[in-house]
Amino acid sequence: MIRQATPADLPRVVEMGRRFLAEGPYRDEVTDNPEQATGFFVQLLKNPGGRILVSEYQGKLIGVFAFLVFPHFFSGEMTAGELLWYVEPEARKGGAGLKLLAAAEAMARDLGAKRMQMVAPTAEIEQLYKRRGYHQVEVGYQRRLA
Repeated sequence: MIRQATPADLPRVVEMGRRFLAEGPYRDEVTDNPEQATGFFVQLLKNPGGRILVSEYQGKLIGVFAFLVFPHFFSGEMTAGELLWYVEPEARKGGAGLKLLAAAEAMARDLGAKRMQMVAPTAEIEQLYKRRGYHQVEVGYQRRLA
């Protein structure tokens, strides 16, 4: 079942976000700060253009997809930007991730978004996006300044 997150879900959402950081290419690039993440997700729940979707199976949250709809800074076109997409490894084979993505796309469209921007931290995810009709726009880099 996919539904919108509630404040009671936030500890689990933060936990999944922390796993996302620890397991992927961000582990050495982004500091794990659960207090910051919790505050961010609290604010996202209050934002009219923000959504946090969760995937629930047998009473346990197994996935999360958070996004924000905003007017694109150049075009003004309403755009949905992915903030977090994570599914527990044991639930990935069952299609929970794709179901979350499809639900997020539909909800973003309902909120007025004309485009969805996604991040591809791995080549495997990049290929998934291409199969769904996404086009590469840019490649991001990050460097620590202090």
